Amino acid sequence: MPVRSPFSCFCAGALMLAAAALPAGDLPAPVQAKFLKILCAAAGSPGKVACKDSDVLAELEKIGVAQDAGAKVAWGRGGEVKTLKAAGKFVICPKLEDLPAGGSIAVVEEGGKPQIYLHMGNIAASGVTLADSVLKIGKRL
Repeated sequence: MPVRSPFSCFCAGALMLAAAALPAGDLPAPVQAKFLKILCAAAGSPGKVACKDSDVLAELEKIGVAQDAGAKVAWGRGGEVKTLKAAGKFVICPKLEDLPAGGSIAVVEEGGKPQIYLHMGNIAASGVTLADSVLKIGKRL
């Protein structure tokens, strides 16, 4: 068995801790907007979404998606998720923690890559039928 220096052991330990501590994070607004455009279309609401986040909304407008408070699909975070679900919206959110509060889909960053999580109960409660392509690529909770 090779003898390792204390420095190499420290580096290996630090890398393991860093990898274990990588939580799911927010994607940048331009990336979030691109996923929203695709998911809105897959949920039967092409080109429109209810969104109050100014950064995400600005990116959505750049790619041809309009803010529509009456849209069935909404983007929200935190306390807003519960309100949107209560209004009967299909809620797309940026954090896994928002799924139990009423989010239907969370689009997060894991290991430097976008990941889609589906909350099947909230999807069913929204009354939205998702395209099979989204159901196949998303991770179900």
